[in-house]
Amino acid sequence: MQEAADMVALERQTPEPDTAPEPASPLAAEPAPRVTPNVVCESGEHGELLVSVGTLQWCLRGMGSVKAGSAAMKLNAQVLDRQSGVLFADGVDLMSGRSRNSYSRMAATELGLGEADLRRALGQVLLAAEQWQQQGGKVSVVNVPTMSDAEQKAALALLQDPYLTARITADLAACGVVGESTNLLAGFLAAVSRKLPNPLAVLIQSSSAAGKSSLMEAVLNLMPEEERTQYSAMTGQSLFYLGETHLQHKILAIAEEEGVRQAAYALKLLQSDGELTMASTGKDEATGNLVTKSYTVKGPVMLM
Repeated sequence: MQEAADMVALERQTPEPDTAPEPASPLAAEPAPRVTPNVVCESGEHGELLVSVGTLQWCLRGMGSVKAGSAAMKLNAQVLDRQSGVLFADGVDLMSGRSRNSYSRMAATELGLGEADLRRALGQVLLAAEQWQQQGGKVSVVNVPTMSDAEQKAALALLQDPYLTARITADLAACGVVGESTNLLAGFLAAVSRKLPNPLAVLIQSSSAAGKSSLMEAVLNLMPEEERTQYSAMTGQSLFYLGETHLQHKILAIAEEEGVRQAAYALKLLQSDGELTMASTGKDEATGNLVTKSYTVKGPVMLM
Protein backbone atom coordinates (compact mmCIF):
# COMPACT_ATOMS: atom_id res chain seq x y z
CA MET A 1 0.00 0.00 0.00
CA GLN A 2 2.84 2.37 0.87
CA GLU A 3 4.49 1.73 -2.50
CA ALA A 4 1.26 2.50 -4.36
CA ALA A 5 0.87 5.79 -2.45
CA ASP A 6 4.46 6.76 -3.28
CA MET A 7 3.86 6.10 -7.00
CA VAL A 8 0.72 8.28 -7.03
CA ALA A 9 2.59 11.11 -5.30
CA LEU A 10 5.44 10.82 -7.82
CA GLU A 11 3.01 11.06 -10.75
CA ARG A 12 1.46 14.22 -9.28
CA GLN A 13 4.88 15.85 -8.86
CA THR A 14 6.00 15.07 -12.42
CA PRO A 15 5.36 18.18 -14.58
CA GLU A 16 3.34 17.63 -17.70
CA PRO A 17 5.20 18.43 -20.91
CA ASP A 18 4.23 21.71 -22.55
CA THR A 19 2.12 21.27 -25.63
CA ALA A 20 3.72 23.15 -28.51
CA PRO A 21 1.27 25.18 -30.59
CA GLU A 22 0.54 23.70 -33.96
CA PRO A 23 2.24 25.64 -36.75
CA ALA A 24 -0.08 27.54 -39.03
CA SER A 25 -0.76 25.78 -42.24
CA PRO A 26 1.19 27.34 -45.09
CA LEU A 27 -1.87 26.73 -47.29
CA ALA A 28 -4.18 28.91 -45.19
CA ALA A 29 -6.07 31.21 -47.52
CA GLU A 30 -5.54 34.93 -47.10
CA PRO A 31 -8.54 37.22 -47.29
CA ALA A 32 -9.20 38.29 -50.86
CA PRO A 33 -8.66 41.94 -51.62
CA ARG A 34 -11.78 44.03 -51.90
CA VAL A 35 -10.97 45.10 -55.44
CA THR A 36 -8.21 44.59 -57.95
CA PRO A 37 -4.89 46.04 -56.71
CA ASN A 38 -4.12 49.57 -57.95
CA VAL A 39 -7.77 49.93 -58.98
CA VAL A 40 -10.18 52.22 -57.15
CA CYS A 41 -13.96 51.72 -57.36
CA GLU A 42 -16.68 54.02 -56.11
CA SER A 43 -20.32 54.79 -56.81
CA GLY A 44 -21.16 57.98 -58.66
CA GLU A 45 -23.90 60.44 -57.86
CA HIS A 46 -26.12 59.15 -60.67
CA GLY A 47 -25.77 55.43 -59.98
CA GLU A 48 -22.75 54.87 -62.21
CA LEU A 49 -19.65 52.91 -61.18
CA LEU A 50 -16.41 54.89 -61.29
CA VAL A 51 -13.20 52.90 -61.75
CA SER A 52 -9.71 54.42 -61.73
CA VAL A 53 -6.94 52.46 -63.45
CA GLY A 54 -3.71 54.42 -63.55
CA THR A 55 -4.28 57.63 -65.48
CA LEU A 56 -7.58 56.38 -66.91
CA GLN A 57 -10.91 57.20 -65.27
CA TRP A 58 -13.71 54.83 -66.27
CA CYS A 59 -17.41 55.52 -65.80
CA LEU A 60 -19.76 52.53 -66.20
CA ARG A 61 -23.46 53.28 -66.56
CA GLY A 62 -26.14 50.61 -66.34
CA MET A 63 -24.66 48.52 -63.51
CA GLY A 64 -28.00 48.52 -61.72
CA SER A 65 -29.60 46.44 -64.47
CA VAL A 66 -26.84 43.80 -64.53
CA LYS A 67 -27.31 40.83 -62.22
CA ALA A 68 -24.31 39.40 -60.42
CA GLY A 69 -23.01 36.30 -62.20
CA SER A 70 -24.94 36.94 -65.43
CA ALA A 71 -23.50 35.89 -68.77
CA ALA A 72 -23.65 39.41 -70.20
CA MET A 73 -22.66 42.82 -68.86
CA LYS A 74 -23.82 45.37 -71.41
CA LEU A 75 -22.96 48.86 -70.23
CA ASN A 76 -22.15 52.32 -71.44
CA ALA A 77 -18.44 52.70 -70.76
CA GLN A 78 -16.82 56.12 -70.70
CA VAL A 79 -13.05 56.42 -70.38
CA LEU A 80 -11.21 59.66 -69.66
CA ASP A 81 -7.46 60.08 -70.05
CA ARG A 82 -6.70 62.46 -67.20
CA GLN A 83 -3.36 63.44 -68.70
CA SER A 84 -4.69 64.65 -72.05
CA GLY A 85 -8.30 65.34 -71.03
CA VAL A 86 -9.63 63.35 -74.02
CA LEU A 87 -12.77 61.29 -73.43
CA PHE A 88 -14.31 58.35 -75.29
CA ALA A 89 -17.71 56.72 -74.68
CA ASP A 90 -19.49 53.79 -76.29
CA GLY A 91 -21.52 50.71 -75.42
CA VAL A 92 -19.66 47.51 -74.57
CA ASP A 93 -20.41 44.02 -73.28
CA LEU A 94 -17.63 43.46 -70.76
CA MET A 95 -18.26 39.71 -70.77
CA SER A 96 -17.61 39.47 -74.52
CA GLY A 97 -14.01 39.37 -75.69
CA ARG A 98 -15.00 40.52 -79.17
CA SER A 99 -16.87 43.50 -77.76
CA ARG A 100 -13.94 44.44 -75.51
CA ASN A 101 -11.50 44.22 -78.41
CA SER A 102 -13.69 46.43 -80.58
CA TYR A 103 -14.10 48.96 -77.79
CA SER A 104 -10.36 48.98 -77.04
CA ARG A 105 -9.50 49.52 -80.70
CA MET A 106 -11.83 52.52 -81.06
CA ALA A 107 -10.84 53.99 -77.69
CA ALA A 108 -7.13 53.67 -78.50
CA THR A 109 -7.65 55.56 -81.75
CA GLU A 110 -9.64 58.30 -80.03
CA LEU A 111 -7.34 58.70 -77.01
CA GLY A 112 -4.05 58.21 -78.85
CA LEU A 113 -3.01 55.33 -76.57
CA GLY A 114 -1.82 51.79 -77.22
CA GLU A 115 -4.55 49.30 -78.02
CA ALA A 116 -2.91 46.63 -75.87
CA ASP A 117 -2.82 49.00 -72.89
CA LEU A 118 -6.51 49.82 -73.33
CA ARG A 119 -7.40 46.14 -73.63
CA ARG A 120 -5.47 45.33 -70.46
CA ALA A 121 -7.08 48.21 -68.58
CA LEU A 122 -10.54 47.13 -69.74
CA GLY A 123 -9.86 43.65 -68.40
CA GLN A 124 -9.02 45.19 -65.02
CA VAL A 125 -12.24 47.16 -65.17
CA LEU A 126 -14.19 43.94 -65.81
CA LEU A 127 -12.56 42.21 -62.84
CA ALA A 128 -13.17 45.22 -60.60
CA ALA A 129 -16.82 45.44 -61.67
CA GLU A 130 -17.39 41.74 -60.92
CA GLN A 131 -15.75 42.01 -57.50
CA TRP A 132 -17.75 45.14 -56.75
CA GLN A 133 -20.95 43.26 -57.60
CA GLN A 134 -20.01 40.25 -55.46
CA GLN A 135 -19.45 42.54 -52.49
CA GLY A 136 -23.03 43.72 -52.77
CA GLY A 137 -22.32 47.00 -54.50
CA LYS A 138 -25.52 48.91 -54.85
CA VAL A 139 -26.47 51.84 -56.99
CA SER A 140 -26.24 54.99 -54.95
CA VAL A 141 -29.29 57.18 -54.57
CA VAL A 142 -29.09 60.53 -56.28
CA ASN A 143 -29.28 63.24 -53.66
CA VAL A 144 -30.91 66.24 -55.28
CA PRO A 145 -29.96 69.43 -53.40
CA THR A 146 -32.89 71.13 -51.73
CA MET A 147 -33.33 74.83 -51.11
CA SER A 148 -33.97 76.35 -47.73
CA ASP A 149 -36.72 78.90 -47.17
CA ALA A 150 -34.20 81.74 -47.23
CA GLU A 151 -32.73 80.48 -50.51
CA GLN A 152 -36.18 80.20 -52.07
CA LYS A 153 -37.02 83.77 -51.09
CA ALA A 154 -33.71 85.00 -52.53
CA ALA A 155 -34.34 83.07 -55.76
CA LEU A 156 -37.83 84.53 -56.15
CA ALA A 157 -36.48 88.01 -55.53
CA LEU A 158 -33.88 87.44 -58.24
CA LEU A 159 -36.49 86.21 -60.72
CA GLN A 160 -38.65 89.28 -60.07
CA ASP A 161 -35.75 91.68 -60.52
CA PRO A 162 -36.47 93.94 -63.55
CA TYR A 163 -32.71 93.95 -64.28
CA LEU A 164 -32.43 90.16 -64.25
CA THR A 165 -30.88 89.86 -67.71
CA ALA A 166 -28.28 92.50 -66.87
CA ARG A 167 -27.34 90.64 -63.70
CA ILE A 168 -27.03 87.36 -65.62
CA THR A 169 -24.81 89.02 -68.21
CA ALA A 170 -22.63 90.51 -65.47
CA ASP A 171 -22.23 87.12 -63.78
CA LEU A 172 -21.30 85.50 -67.08
CA ALA A 173 -18.75 88.23 -67.78
CA ALA A 174 -17.28 87.57 -64.33
CA CYS A 175 -16.59 84.00 -65.50
CA GLY A 176 -13.95 85.41 -67.86
CA VAL A 177 -15.82 85.87 -71.15
CA VAL A 178 -16.03 89.53 -72.20
CA GLY A 179 -17.73 91.03 -75.25
CA GLU A 180 -20.14 88.13 -75.82
CA SER A 181 -23.10 89.36 -73.78
CA THR A 182 -25.74 88.48 -76.40
CA ASN A 183 -24.38 85.00 -77.09
CA LEU A 184 -23.87 84.31 -73.38
CA LEU A 185 -27.41 85.34 -72.52
CA ALA A 186 -28.83 83.25 -75.37
CA GLY A 187 -26.85 80.22 -74.22
CA PHE A 188 -27.92 80.72 -70.60
CA LEU A 189 -31.62 80.96 -71.49
CA ALA A 190 -31.32 77.87 -73.68
CA ALA A 191 -29.67 75.95 -70.83
CA VAL A 192 -32.44 76.97 -68.42
CA SER A 193 -35.02 75.74 -70.93
CA ARG A 194 -34.02 72.15 -70.08
CA LYS A 195 -36.90 72.12 -67.58
CA LEU A 196 -39.48 72.89 -70.26
CA PRO A 197 -41.43 70.24 -72.21
CA ASN A 198 -39.62 71.33 -75.40
CA PRO A 199 -36.10 72.55 -74.54
CA LEU A 200 -34.04 74.62 -76.92
CA ALA A 201 -30.81 73.55 -78.61
CA VAL A 202 -27.76 75.73 -79.21
CA LEU A 203 -25.05 75.31 -81.83
CA ILE A 204 -22.04 77.58 -81.33
CA GLN A 205 -20.32 78.30 -84.64
CA SER A 206 -17.22 80.39 -85.19
CA SER A 207 -13.76 80.30 -86.68
CA SER A 208 -11.02 78.26 -85.08
CA ALA A 209 -9.65 79.50 -81.72
CA ALA A 210 -12.38 82.15 -81.45
CA GLY A 211 -13.47 81.15 -77.95
CA LYS A 212 -16.34 78.74 -78.59
CA SER A 213 -15.29 76.41 -75.79
CA SER A 214 -14.84 79.30 -73.35
CA LEU A 215 -18.33 80.56 -74.10
CA MET A 216 -19.87 77.13 -73.55
CA GLU A 217 -17.91 76.54 -70.35
CA ALA A 218 -19.00 79.91 -68.96
CA VAL A 219 -22.66 78.99 -69.46
CA LEU A 220 -22.27 75.45 -68.10
CA ASN A 221 -20.42 76.65 -65.01
CA LEU A 222 -23.58 78.44 -63.90
CA MET A 223 -25.62 75.23 -64.16
CA PRO A 224 -25.78 72.60 -61.37
CA GLU A 225 -23.35 69.74 -61.90
CA GLU A 226 -26.09 67.12 -61.58
CA GLU A 227 -28.02 68.84 -64.39
CA ARG A 228 -25.40 68.57 -67.12
CA THR A 229 -23.49 65.86 -68.98
CA GLN A 230 -20.40 66.76 -71.01
CA TYR A 231 -18.53 64.70 -73.61
CA SER A 232 -15.68 65.37 -75.97
CA ALA A 233 -17.00 62.81 -78.46
CA MET A 234 -19.78 60.25 -78.85
CA THR A 235 -20.19 57.23 -81.08
CA GLY A 236 -23.38 56.39 -82.92
CA GLN A 237 -24.58 53.75 -80.44
CA SER A 238 -23.42 55.31 -77.17
CA LEU A 239 -26.61 57.32 -76.59
CA PHE A 240 -28.74 54.19 -76.40
CA TYR A 241 -26.81 52.81 -73.42
CA LEU A 242 -26.84 55.91 -71.22
CA GLY A 243 -29.87 54.79 -69.26
CA GLU A 244 -33.56 55.46 -69.73
CA THR A 245 -33.80 58.69 -67.70
CA HIS A 246 -30.16 59.77 -67.48
CA LEU A 247 -30.65 62.69 -69.90
CA GLN A 248 -34.23 63.62 -69.06
CA HIS A 249 -34.54 67.40 -68.58
CA LYS A 250 -30.77 67.78 -68.50
CA ILE A 251 -28.06 69.41 -70.60
CA LEU A 252 -26.04 67.32 -73.03
CA ALA A 253 -22.97 69.29 -74.09
CA ILE A 254 -20.56 68.11 -76.80
CA ALA A 255 -17.23 69.90 -77.15
CA GLU A 256 -16.86 69.80 -80.95
CA GLU A 257 -19.13 69.05 -83.90
CA GLU A 258 -16.61 66.52 -85.21
CA GLY A 259 -16.89 64.56 -81.99
CA VAL A 260 -20.63 64.06 -82.39
CA ARG A 261 -20.87 63.45 -86.13
CA GLN A 262 -21.50 59.71 -85.71
CA ALA A 263 -24.31 60.34 -83.22
CA ALA A 264 -25.90 63.23 -85.14
CA TYR A 265 -28.91 61.19 -86.31
CA ALA A 266 -29.66 59.88 -82.81
CA LEU A 267 -29.33 63.36 -81.32
CA LYS A 268 -31.68 64.76 -83.94
CA LEU A 269 -34.33 62.18 -83.09
CA LEU A 270 -33.87 62.72 -79.37
CA GLN A 271 -34.35 66.46 -79.82
CA SER A 272 -37.35 66.25 -82.16
CA ASP A 273 -39.19 63.19 -80.80
CA GLY A 274 -38.11 63.45 -77.17
CA GLU A 275 -37.23 59.75 -77.04
CA LEU A 276 -34.86 57.21 -78.55
CA THR A 277 -35.61 53.51 -79.00
CA MET A 278 -33.31 50.85 -80.40
CA ALA A 279 -33.80 47.12 -80.92
CA SER A 280 -30.64 45.06 -80.57
CA THR A 281 -29.87 41.35 -80.70
CA GLY A 282 -28.50 39.73 -77.56
CA LYS A 283 -28.36 36.42 -75.73
CA ASP A 284 -31.00 35.40 -73.25
CA GLU A 285 -29.32 34.93 -69.86
CA ALA A 286 -31.40 31.87 -69.02
CA THR A 287 -31.43 29.93 -72.30
CA GLY A 288 -28.50 31.41 -74.21
CA ASN A 289 -30.69 31.87 -77.29
CA LEU A 290 -30.58 35.04 -79.35
CA VAL A 291 -33.39 37.42 -78.47
CA THR A 292 -34.33 40.98 -79.35
CA LYS A 293 -33.73 43.52 -76.61
CA SER A 294 -34.91 47.10 -76.65
CA TYR A 295 -33.10 50.14 -75.27
CA THR A 296 -34.90 53.40 -74.58
CA VAL A 297 -33.58 56.86 -73.74
CA LYS A 298 -36.17 59.39 -72.66
CA GLY A 299 -36.00 63.11 -73.14
CA PRO A 300 -36.52 65.93 -73.44
CA VAL A 301 -32.91 67.08 -73.37
CA MET A 302 -31.21 70.40 -74.00
CA LEU A 303 -28.39 70.07 -76.55
CA MET A 304 -25.37 72.35 -76.67
